[in-house]
Amino acid sequence: MIGPRRWLRPRSRREGRRRLATLLALAVGVAFALWARADEPFAGVQRFASDRLFGDEQASPSIVLVTIDDQTLNRYGRLGDWDRSLHAQAIRNLSHAGAAAIAYDVLFADPAPGDDALAEALSQAGNVLLPVVGGGPPAESDSALTYESVLWPPSILRTAAAGLAHVNLVLDPDGRVRRVPLTVTSAAGESYPSLSLAALYLLLRQPLPSSLESNGDHLEVLERAVPLEGSTTMRVNWVGGVGSFTSISFQDVVDNSFREDVVRHKVILVGATASGIDVHSVPLMGRASGMIVHANALDTLLRARFLEPVSSNVTLAVVLLFIGVAAMLLPRWQLRWGLLLILGLMLGYVGAGAFLFGRGHIVNFVYPLVGLGLVFTVTLAYGTVAERAARRDLRDLFGRYVSPHVAEALVDQADREELRLGGELREVSILFADVREFTPVSQRLPATELVRVLNRHFDIIIRHAMKNEGIVNHFAGDCVMVIWNAPRDQPEHALLACRTALSVQEDLEALTHASTDFPVVRFGFGINTGEAVAGNIGSAGRLDYTVIGQSVNVASRLCGAAPAGEVWIGERTYELVKDEVEVEKMAPQTLKGLERPVTTYNLKVIIEKDGSTARQ
Repeated sequence: MIGPRRWLRPRSRREGRRRLATLLALAVGVAFALWARADEPFAGVQRFASDRLFGDEQASPSIVLVTIDDQTLNRYGRLGDWDRSLHAQAIRNLSHAGAAAIAYDVLFADPAPGDDALAEALSQAGNVLLPVVGGGPPAESDSALTYESVLWPPSILRTAAAGLAHVNLVLDPDGRVRRVPLTVTSAAGESYPSLSLAALYLLLRQPLPSSLESNGDHLEVLERAVPLEGSTTMRVNWVGGVGSFTSISFQDVVDNSFREDVVRHKVILVGATASGIDVHSVPLMGRASGMIVHANALDTLLRARFLEPVSSNVTLAVVLLFIGVAAMLLPRWQLRWGLLLILGLMLGYVGAGAFLFGRGHIVNFVYPLVGLGLVFTVTLAYGTVAERAARRDLRDLFGRYVSPHVAEALVDQADREELRLGGELREVSILFADVREFTPVSQRLPATELVRVLNRHFDIIIRHAMKNEGIVNHFAGDCVMVIWNAPRDQPEHALLACRTALSVQEDLEALTHASTDFPVVRFGFGINTGEAVAGNIGSAGRLDYTVIGQSVNVASRLCGAAPAGEVWIGERTYELVKDEVEVEKMAPQTLKGLERPVTTYNLKVIIEKDGSTARQ
């Protein structure tokens, strides 16, 4: 088990970056989870997402709709102008056919012609509910919504009806109806069940309750535990519009031209479905009349297909779990596997949410998915920054063994998958620096002191080589090799090599004079310019970037022949810099391993652009 101290002290930079990415993702994810738990952002998105889970299906066959549709209005005229004897005739026909309960979603607010006939039909049927409507903005309490005023039917109708039920609906912030209040009260304390709830009682031949009391989260209704939201409302489990229910046109009921078996022992909802009447925004259908809302609510109650949102505490636990898993794994996995992990968790969660929805549980789709996306984004962003840092570290690391320019070229080739054996023929300038009289020095000093002395001198060479954009290609004991014009083009490569050699000579002499107790180590320099193969040499498992060719051999031989404190350059180097240097032409040199003598120059000074001369 990794202890806290060990976890905070990673064994490598890569592991440190991974742990930092994990901590950062956890911090951002947990902050989001707590914010979501407290303020519930994106509630509208959650409502929209849960609405998508409803699908058209067939409603309970015990529910029958009698629709006041466009054809009915075309026949009888505007609904408010009807003689109420039409309703009396419809009730008589439905009652004669054996309807178990009749619930009206048509408000009879004022006295009108035909009230006597309607009251008589209501009294004879004995199973008809009439609606009431609460007016004014409701006040929400622990048990019900309370309205300042209530619109009742005329007293003659109230007395004859089997009961009164409210038809008020509750709008969510987006203006959609998703819930119905199961009971409302008036300012005078009178209680009214919802039309759907009262219809259920009549259908099951139970007396209407005088009041309903919940235990806070649920309401016990006819051996049904109805989950409540806000202690007052029931969420509707939508099945569809008119087409999902058995329906009969109101005019056919008045004409008694319907089959009696269609309504026998059924609960009948009577209401308007004609265009533009009592229309509300709802899930699944988009727009529906109030009667369709009550029909769906009744179906929810009748078949006990209740919907209950998963508690915010459970949602918080899921969000934290997902965030923890993603934060721990994403920094350690490749991008493609991390993306598959996130997509897998998201799809799995959506699938589980759809499965649970079918069993009455509404999970929060937004916060876990947003949390996963947020952790992935944070990890990806940090990974991009960390990758740049790792690339920089890699170049810095290469720069300790090869030139930073070579390191950059190798990394770029690796990115392009072009890192392979082989090279290119190009003109290069090569500088060799070799210690003179190294054997006597090495015999006088212990090995550790000898290494310290050489490193101090090599530091001067490397510093000036890199200052002049050279590549310190390799060390061979007491010898240093520097190249120019590879792997990238350097138009003044020969001049840069000459400037490096003179600058190093000057600093080495200053070091010798300044340190009386420091061993005297002097170098000879050889510079040559010519064509060579520059590239990756070695095997597929071990590559070395270098230059190979006769021009390299000549530079090495010039260095070996040059006395301490002198810089010998070849003929091609002199041709490239002759206008910018002063040299002493020497007799052609016969160098070891070369068949013909080599024209050689002893480099003295470089002529600056302002005309001055200096040995640098």
